Amino acid sequence: MAESSFAQYAWKRLMHHVERVDLLLQRHYHQRAFVVWTGDVLLAPDEIEQRIGNLSGAPAWMDFDDRANARESVVDAVATVLADEPFGYLTTRFGLNAFERDVILLGLLPHMDSRYQTLLSLLQGRGQHFPTIELALRLFCANWEDRQKAQSNFLPEAPLSAYQLIQPVSSAALTRDGWGRMPLLTSLEVWHFLLGNRYQAPALDRFCRWLSLDANAASTPGVAALQSVLRRAVFEAVTPSVVTLRDARETDVVHALATFGHGALALDLARLPTEDEDALQMLRQALRNARLHRCAVLVKSLDEVGKARPALLEPLARCLSEIHIPTICVADSHSPVTRLPGAAQVVFDPPAMTSVERARALDRYLDDPRIDTVGLSRRFSFHPDELAAIRQEVLFYRYQRAPDGCVEACDWTQALRYRARQNFGNLAQRIEPRRTLNDLIASPELRQQLDEISAAIRFREELLELGFADKVHYGTGISALFYGPSGTGKTMAAEAMAKGMRTDLIKVDLSSVVNKYVGETEKNLARIFDMAQADAGVLFFDEADALFGKRSQVKDAQDRHANIEVSYLLQRLEEFPGLVILATNNRGHMDEGFIRRFTFVTRFAFPDATLRELMWKAIWPAQIEVDEQIDFAQLAARIEVTGASIRNIAMLAGWLAKSERAPRVMMRHIEQACARELAKVGRLQI
Repeated sequence: MAESSFAQYAWKRLMHHVERVDLLLQRHYHQRAFVVWTGDVLLAPDEIEQRIGNLSGAPAWMDFDDRANARESVVDAVATVLADEPFGYLTTRFGLNAFERDVILLGLLPHMDSRYQTLLSLLQGRGQHFPTIELALRLFCANWEDRQKAQSNFLPEAPLSAYQLIQPVSSAALTRDGWGRMPLLTSLEVWHFLLGNRYQAPALDRFCRWLSLDANAASTPGVAALQSVLRRAVFEAVTPSVVTLRDARETDVVHALATFGHGALALDLARLPTEDEDALQMLRQALRNARLHRCAVLVKSLDEVGKARPALLEPLARCLSEIHIPTICVADSHSPVTRLPGAAQVVFDPPAMTSVERARALDRYLDDPRIDTVGLSRRFSFHPDELAAIRQEVLFYRYQRAPDGCVEACDWTQALRYRARQNFGNLAQRIEPRRTLNDLIASPELRQQLDEISAAIRFREELLELGFADKVHYGTGISALFYGPSGTGKTMAAEAMAKGMRTDLIKVDLSSVVNKYVGETEKNLARIFDMAQADAGVLFFDEADALFGKRSQVKDAQDRHANIEVSYLLQRLEEFPGLVILATNNRGHMDEGFIRRFTFVTRFAFPDATLRELMWKAIWPAQIEVDEQIDFAQLAARIEVTGASIRNIAMLAGWLAKSERAPRVMMRHIEQACARELAKVGRLQI
């Protein structure tokens, strides 16, 4: 049924039920009110009795056209709550009896028309604009005995209060006005639900989010696996379990739930109010909404709540068990599973899409079959649901590059690269590489090792898919330790490696990562690795010995936690699907057991005279004229400096020449710049 048609149907069916309650209220007014009101809501007493015996399908105050549209030929349908109408859903999902249904309808009247508030105030007195428990008992109970029994429907554990179907009243108001005077106002969420709409109080938006199903999204192997797990653990289980999914995509979970006729509501527990009572109050409202709309809840940040607010776990588990809706906790694969007290809880790791599966999905969006989709799928982590939007971005980058050209691999690379970029905040700096390995002047031995690292990262996925994944169950990540004196090209080599992979260099700021508080450094590392995995960039820790130096013998709690941080880093290095590079000026500062865990250990030696000569000749831009009389071979033999120092000297020499308005850089400029550079490190004048 179309959305607009269902809303019309919902309104028409709701008016059937409201009419009866409206007539009962009017009859009671005529019997008990001391003030005569001539408002157009009221009918004459004899007309009320006539209508009660022959319901028309809508309250009398509605316009004539509305009443005509609301009529049905079968009047008997008015007294029946149909299974496919919102009121029927409400009854079934919360197990309401006939009296509770009538209370819901009575509490709707002030929402429907402001004239009811005037009528209720005249009937109940003392400015009471909303119906009360006392009024509900008089309207819907035939005698005193029935009223006594019906009062149990307003107890805290009964559906009306337990699920907050009626708006709660403060204890102060209850003490002041008494039980019978407690107002009954149906919650706005229920009111809109009965109208065929979905409404959520703005206060819940901070931590609640409805997840919608994309009918055009492609199905993935993960969806089928999730369907099987949910069927066994939840929907066909005698006693449903809480399901914890690690590294699951929201879109896959939503698709899996849809096959069982359920929607999804995501709850981020880390964004709950800081006061526990307020948090539980809002949580109950959110869970009520999920059950109202037949949704499962996707619980996020349960591990954070378990660490920061452990006292909240037990009442949280109780709320979830009482509401009787499918509960799915989502977590990352590196976090320990946080248990909900008293709940059966199963853990499942959905299968990740392989690069071959992603490549098949990508093939459907390509115009040129020559584009290496497998290579793109190995470099970038994307989901088939994103490909339509990515394709649109690709066309934009193609137009920027060549308005009349065809889509090429570079356009897909650019779109996937920009889409993958994560916001590292102050934890890391993104460097868009410009220099290549051809710009790096290095010894043949060093160049050979860098080529080996490139080959490893280029063919890692292919070898794993050919069977190494089954042979080697852990330690398949590619990690490299670059060590050597400052200025020998470690950072430049890392940048060149990223350039060769057509991705960014993610340079980690260790001052922001290391934290004196227990567990915070580990948490920062987790954030960095998680984002870097999604980013597809090369992760680069410069001066890493400051964090990952020699492990100490445990003498106090601080030593113990420092060793935990190192162990955690080793775990993430071995699992990271991209390239991680750590750089240090002194290998001796690094723990040898730690060094053995690297895939590659590469030494950047101080450049000899031959390499220095090449550096001196290569550093000058074509637009800078240098005196032909300068003997770079002699200069390289005489001054022992690194490539970084040669870069600094060349730039300073150029500035000096410009300041003199000299037509070219002369030897005297270079010698003066050399003196300044050597003085920085405490070395004597040449």
